[in-house]
Amino acid sequence: MMARRRFRIVLFFLTTCLLARGADADFIELGRLLDAPAAELAGAIKGQSAVVAVRHRTSAAADWDLGQAAGVELTEALRRWKIDAVRAAADPRLSNLESVERSFKQRDAQALKHVDRNVLIGIEWITARRPALKISAFSNASSKALWNSTIELPEAAQSLAKNIPPMNRAVVEFARQHLGRPVRDGDCTQLAEDALKAAGAGKRGLYHWGRELDEREPWLPGDILQMERAEVKAPGFERTMGHHTAVIDEADAEKIVVLHQNAFTDGKNVQRETWPRAGISGVLVAYRPWDWPAESPLPPASPTRRSPTLVLRGSGKKPSKPVDLLKLIDPELDRVQGVWFFEKSGLRSPVEFEARLQVPVKPPSAYALHLKVERLQGEECLGLGVVVGRRQTMLEIDGYQQRFSGIHNLDGKPANENESKKPGVFLPSHKPVDIDCRITADSIWLQVDQQPVIDWRGDPRRLSVSPDWPVPQSDWLFLSAYDSEFDVREFTIESLR
Repeated sequence: MMARRRFRIVLFFLTTCLLARGADADFIELGRLLDAPAAELAGAIKGQSAVVAVRHRTSAAADWDLGQAAGVELTEALRRWKIDAVRAAADPRLSNLESVERSFKQRDAQALKHVDRNVLIGIEWITARRPALKISAFSNASSKALWNSTIELPEAAQSLAKNIPPMNRAVVEFARQHLGRPVRDGDCTQLAEDALKAAGAGKRGLYHWGRELDEREPWLPGDILQMERAEVKAPGFERTMGHHTAVIDEADAEKIVVLHQNAFTDGKNVQRETWPRAGISGVLVAYRPWDWPAESPLPPASPTRRSPTLVLRGSGKKPSKPVDLLKLIDPELDRVQGVWFFEKSGLRSPVEFEARLQVPVKPPSAYALHLKVERLQGEECLGLGVVVGRRQTMLEIDGYQQRFSGIHNLDGKPANENESKKPGVFLPSHKPVDIDCRITADSIWLQVDQQPVIDWRGDPRRLSVSPDWPVPQSDWLFLSAYDSEFDVREFTIESLR
């Protein structure tokens, strides 16, 4: 009797967890379907790090990418079971794992050795006869499969409409209800802001509308697009949008339908337009509404670059030549926060809170940096992330509404509270300036248009990066900005003797 009662309690607990899991999943029905297999798979992996890859064994056209959606849900579920799992689709080093249509084999797991991961979890989306997901797990240290299972797909799990999470439904329903009239003053961002509020969600920063999606994640109705220098070409019309926000109303493999305002042809009224995917260009980042401050179990979608493109050593006896860092930066791979992009004149920072972009370079112990920068809008800081004696820190220029510059952080204190604090305005609006910086193992020197800003020498262990400005690679350079747009026209590094 006691054993039966204990079984019922455990069953009730698992059922409750599964129902709750479905409520906060990215894809509701797939989340419910994959939670139990994920628990079993997590037990078979036994704490090893994993990569989840997807292949499509289907020749039939599909309205949406169910396979990648299953990859998202399985990765989320495994991470909830404390498995360090990532998606191959989110790491350019692993893109070849998903580029073929054959079944996963044991030998595919060998590709994980160069990324320091142990287990390959392959998902095959099969549509012949009965639609199913075949899931297999292979270790790169074993000749046998660790685990495999074939899971039939019920109709609900195959339906895009039934997989839409509640917050997305609320966002898109709000936008639809306002079709033909403006939300507040008709600014494009106000539609997204009020739709999120109606859904009980919020945003982080100015344009961080939720959980950022990587480029292969399926878009859903209710997702929010942030666009920079975007163009849309469709039969009968063309659109140019320098900086724009829109809510996705419908999405399939061929097109998206958006709801947006402050756009041609209906001005500040909310309007609906159909955009062919093949006709969209520019920088687009999609966000899924999320219940902040709760964190998604998935790792951040940006940045996707994991390895430096340049590792510099000391120059030796001969002086080294400056290296153009702008040629090494790819904003789509290197942005950490905010939508960075290149214009003809240079690299643009977004008007965003704590905007950050990692520079894929490991600097030597002694080096010089040169930048030519123009402030285009805003009254806050430009940050330069440097490595001093193997310690990363940030040099803040014109922070605190252009009142102070200095090292951020020194002894755990921000630039306006430590000994490096320098008052004054060094980056006036619409004036290109030259920034020169020299770094050694125990010193920092920086000037702007030949005006001294920072001259510090000391123990590099006193230096750190504030928790508000983190970047994944602690031995790389980085750029940052706060609620201001800068045009970085020159950015070079030179090794010093």
